Amino acid sequence: MKRIGLVIAIPVMIGVGYFLAYPELSLRASAPDKGAMPTGSLSASGGNAQAQTKKRNAIVPLVVVAEAKKEDVPVTKTVVGSIEPIETVAVRPQIDGVVVEKHVIDGQMIKAGDVLFKLDDRALNATLAKDQSLLAKDEASLVSAKLDLSGAQDLAKQRVGTDQQAYQADAAVKVIEATIDMDKAQIAADQVQLSYTTIKAPIDGRVGVVNTSVGNLVRTADTTNLLTITRMAPLRVAFTLAESDLPALRAAVASHPASVQIKLPGSNDVIATGTLNFIDSSVDTASGTIVLKADIANEDGALWPGQYVKTVVDLSLQKDATTVPLIAVQQGNSGSFVFLVHPDKKVAMQNVTLANTVGETAVIASGIQPGDQVVVDGQLHLQDGATVQTTTKEAQAAPVPDPGSDNKALSVEAAQ
Repeated sequence: MKRIGLVIAIPVMIGVGYFLAYPELSLRASAPDKGAMPTGSLSASGGNAQAQTKKRNAIVPLVVVAEAKKEDVPVTKTVVGSIEPIETVAVRPQIDGVVVEKHVIDGQMIKAGDVLFKLDDRALNATLAKDQSLLAKDEASLVSAKLDLSGAQDLAKQRVGTDQQAYQADAAVKVIEATIDMDKAQIAADQVQLSYTTIKAPIDGRVGVVNTSVGNLVRTADTTNLLTITRMAPLRVAFTLAESDLPALRAAVASHPASVQIKLPGSNDVIATGTLNFIDSSVDTASGTIVLKADIANEDGALWPGQYVKTVVDLSLQKDATTVPLIAVQQGNSGSFVFLVHPDKKVAMQNVTLANTVGETAVIASGIQPGDQVVVDGQLHLQDGATVQTTTKEAQAAPVPDPGSDNKALSVEAAQ
């Protein structure tokens, strides 16, 4: 065992002594053989960096431009409005009775005249039959009284009877005729009461929650409605404008019917239009606003009562206004500005005065003129005085021709 230990220990000790004596050889052996770095490599790398910097500085950015236009722009106000129903009916019983039939469910669309409920009408039918019998009895009595009157008048003419008997017979006829009129009126009242047992829809619309069912006793004194019917078309949008907008609003209504556009919150799509038809008679002194309303056809059912919407009111028309896409207008420390592209393809930061915004269009009061080119895409890395390449959205949207189509045609001709 000792010999074996010595045989193993001696080579190990020799190897350790070798690495301690020649450390530079060990480092060379451990390093990968990539070749020595030539002298002057640092200076070469520094030159490459400077060249790359100059190359980057020489790159001309490509930006998308649009031309400032001269056009008529509508002056509008955008406010939050709410959709209101024009007609809403709360259906309640007009007589006390037990519900025996139900012909409607929650949320159902109905037409005017549709039967909603039927109440127990047996007692009313019996009362009607009794009053009709009384009418028949009184009509028979009237026939007898008229015969008595005719006989009394004949006797009076023959001097057999007295005139007083004739007068009494005539009075009896008139009393019975009045009784018959009263019987007819009672029968009409019975028929009206009987009609109340069939509850019908008074208007077209959508039913809300139905609050009763077959077997329930409903009373006229109940505070809960049987159901509510809301007309879904047309509807009305109600909104408010500031008192300062009232002169422009009145001028708009006087010159032309002021149009109203309806948009959903978070969207610029117009889903409905209407005409302003109501301006409140007074300004709310607490808020300094005035209430306005406009009717909306809502034939497609896109709107719903109680819904909040964006309401765009057309107040007037600004003629020959200078407009640019709203995305071209940037905000800086000194206010609004645009990047104006000169004919030499150099850009300049041009301060502008923003008069109004209509959708995606900005109305410029001063700073640029119609025909000027402004940057609408690529402003992020631009600086005042930079040189740029320009293109337009129309050019970007144009289809790119296939460069291989001509080569394919030539190859076919050559093959032929």
